[in-house]
Amino acid sequence: MVNRSVILKKISHIRLNMSRLRDKKDVLLESFKNDLDLQDIVLRNLQLAIQGCIDIGSHVISDEGWGIVGSLNEIFYLLQTKGVIKGGLAERMVSMVGFRNVLVHEYEDINLDIVYNIVHSHLKDIDEYLLAVVGYFKLE
Repeated sequence: MVNRSVILKKISHIRLNMSRLRDKKDVLLESFKNDLDLQDIVLRNLQLAIQGCIDIGSHVISDEGWGIVGSLNEIFYLLQTKGVIKGGLAERMVSMVGFRNVLVHEYEDINLDIVYNIVHSHLKDIDEYLLAVVGYFKLE
């Protein structure tokens, strides 16, 4: 059985990260590209929000005894298989994991246009993920 308090605490942290991101959403792209402090705030909160989603998935899989995944991407595919999230959302979350990997491991230069697009068009994917977890496990 999923540990409600662990999942709810993670969700609370992610919602704080999302709030910080939404607070910075009204900045124009050029201003964002020229403001290193703003970039740091956005990149860090985006990284933490995505990591929190990964952590929730890992906890759910472990707590429910659904096995062991071989990669971070597999977390979301397993959640899809178990009916926690839908297929389209699983794919979008896997894309978020790829972006998180770029941030954490510095595989390549960070494309600020992509970051700006994520903040303006894809935060709803994280919201949808949280709602799916809360709904599936009847947490709130």
